[in-house]
Amino acid sequence: MVRELAQDTAATHSSRTGAGCPAGAGAAGTFGQLLRAHRQRRGLSLSQLAARMHFNRGHLSRIETDKRLPSVSFAKACDRVLSGGRTFTTIALALEAAARQQQGWVQPAQLPAAKRHFVGRRGHFDRLDRLLHGHEQSLAVPVAVINGPPGVGKTALAVQWAHQAVSDGRFADGQLFVDLQGPEPGGAAAPYDVLADLLRAVGVPAERVPADLDQRAATFRSYLHGREVLLVLDNAADAQQIRPLLPGSAGCAVVVTSRSRLPGLMSLTDAVTLSLRELCRPEAALLIRSAIGGARADADPAAVAVLAERCGHLPLALVLAAERIVSHEHHSADALATELKQEHARLELAEGDVVLRDAFDASYQALDEQTARVFRLLGLLPGRLIDAAATAASAGVSQDEAARLLRSLAGAHLIRSQDERHYLMHDLLRAYAADLARRLDGNSAGGRVPARRAERNSRFVPARARVASGTGKPVPVNTGIR
Repeated sequence: MVRELAQDTAATHSSRTGAGCPAGAGAAGTFGQLLRAHRQRRGLSLSQLAARMHFNRGHLSRIETDKRLPSVSFAKACDRVLSGGRTFTTIALALEAAARQQQGWVQPAQLPAAKRHFVGRRGHFDRLDRLLHGHEQSLAVPVAVINGPPGVGKTALAVQWAHQAVSDGRFADGQLFVDLQGPEPGGAAAPYDVLADLLRAVGVPAERVPADLDQRAATFRSYLHGREVLLVLDNAADAQQIRPLLPGSAGCAVVVTSRSRLPGLMSLTDAVTLSLRELCRPEAALLIRSAIGGARADADPAAVAVLAERCGHLPLALVLAAERIVSHEHHSADALATELKQEHARLELAEGDVVLRDAFDASYQALDEQTARVFRLLGLLPGRLIDAAATAASAGVSQDEAARLLRSLAGAHLIRSQDERHYLMHDLLRAYAADLARRLDGNSAGGRVPARRAERNSRFVPARARVASGTGKPVPVNTGIR
């Protein structure tokens, strides 16, 4: 079956590269032949042209010999270096349009809607752009991992950037979006099922979807070979979940979002990691202003600043706060800022099915029992800085064990590293941890909890989620601001 699909792909390439060139192409019948003619007319070797275009020589050779479809960005570089006007770009656009018409290929467009009120992250946009811009100089599939704490806006960034890339003419063969439903144990989507959905999304008939996981992965790579497709893998649980889903063609690109640092991913792919933190103060205020409108925000800008501070500049909290102001028709942010003076009120921010506490619950429930217990204790420790010595004393474990547990919490983005010895916890996560400690462990910061109670409390599941799902597992809600 994989061989049959590979033959289909070869036929597709033949029809692409053999397509007639638009007027002005001269005697050359294909893009590659035209490129070779222009290069030789300028007296340039393959290596010289590759250096001037900033593309890999092997990549250039494959296009000249019509073994690979040129991308529009490659064609633009040809026009720039060879002074071709728009000749090469016009041909590439025509070939791209013809390729999209190929029978059997369904062009997916699965990206969720972009956010109307999206602010900040300019540096992360630029890093993603650089990753995409340079991908054709390498044979590797570019993979970007966006990670960070719950509610920081990982999904929103991935989707917003993806829409901008498509608007700029990238990924013309399609965009695939998958919610991998991590990180809770037992809740993550199985790659076997995800691949079946992906294959159907690109037009593979149900009867041609293989029964074996490895064959499904190979079939998916075959269908994407030579195409320019963006794959967004949202809310990944671990590197093993991602591995079978990766394309093999360098024309594709992958953006992964996760609350985990995904240890082991570097051994699978040459991934670039972008870690998100909360917005800076002006961006947080701007997000509230853009959502509630200038009139409300300008009525009391000081209250907007206070509200942003009490939301910890965390995008999910900011959006929920802004939505509450609009839905309750408050004239300014002052009333809500006053209400959120109490920490427990901040954790209960909610609009509709989207609840701030639920976002934190999903990360907490993925922890093992001992790590969860230490996380709760951290909410009760005085001071902002967290270190292994204080943690060890509070939890009743050795400093080496405390250091390991802190690294585990940092890997889950429930705390963040300040330096080699110290960690910080976001104010809202600290309030959440302290609230859990009071509910589950009592008010004492001491680490000795009766065994039966510790077992019962190690997996705190809100009653709201149990009732909604009927299974004791929270109902996943895609807010777009993970």
